[in-house]
Amino acid sequence: MPPRSRTPVKICRELLSLINRKGKALKNDLIKNLGSEAAFTRWLDRCLIPHKIVECFQEKRGKRTFTYFQKTNSGELLHETLKNHHI
Repeated sequence: MPPRSRTPVKICRELLSLINRKGKALKNDLIKNLGSEAAFTRWLDRCLIPHKIVECFQEKRGKRTFTYFQKTNSGELLHETLKNHHI
């Protein structure tokens, strides 16, 4: 479980960096980073998706369907701002 001393800005930057690594991130990878499904709901479902920072899509591979998240243009801008300005 991630340390509890992370600020909201640091959490947001980490989530966007995780998505940035491969251009998309699995829901389970984001949950691991946040530490719980409740934190995932708070961050993604109540904040990043409604504000169009991140968008959700699904890919089907064989019989399995995977839920992925990727950054939008606004997400790219926010991520660059958080990285470059050390906010």
